[in-house]
Amino acid sequence: MKKTLLIFGIILFFTYGINAQEKLSKLRIGLNTSLEKNLSSENIAFDKYTGYSADYNKTNYRIGLNLEYEIKTRLSINTAINYSNKDFTGTYYCAVCFFIVPPSPQNIDFRFIEVPLTLKYYFLPNKIRLFGEVGLNNLFSLNKEVTDNSYGLGVKFGGGIEYNLSKKIALQMTMDYNNVISKLYKESDFKLKSFAFGIGIMKRI
Repeated sequence: MKKTLLIFGIILFFTYGINAQEKLSKLRIGLNTSLEKNLSSENIAFDKYTGYSADYNKTNYRIGLNLEYEIKTRLSINTAINYSNKDFTGTYYCAVCFFIVPPSPQNIDFRFIEVPLTLKYYFLPNKIRLFGEVGLNNLFSLNKEVTDNSYGLGVKFGGGIEYNLSKKIALQMTMDYNNVISKLYKESDFKLKSFAFGIGIMKRI
């Protein structure tokens, strides 16, 4: 009888251990990097008469840390802390000024910390998964002398494909469109917009 109980106890112990190992965490952490194309307004007005004519000829990028929590099997809530470079070439203009020598184009540092909050839905539950993403993006300017407002609120739309290397590690390829809906300049209708294509890696913890 004692041997039977001992064997039964051992079986229960190993069964519990296997189930505990198979139960995966709902939280994932990851790294991402993207190349960005600035699609913003070509005119940045400081006031009624002065501003910059913008040329978005720079190669910009974004890099950061992702957090994802699984709400349901295919639905998750996501956030991140990203450093975003949105530099451009600007030529100063002044409608009421007289220039002996016209202003030369100059490099404008346009950089932000971005903290998005989005919902992500996975369409395929297999090893290769397609997903869509939508939500808000909070932007905090790192060059306060360039913008009137140090904070901007935007909307984010995106999607991508995920390839699961294992139960805990996955690679992602992503695309997203960001449109800032709040004003960065008091006297301007300037709209900050960007499109990004990137890669990332996610790990369950």
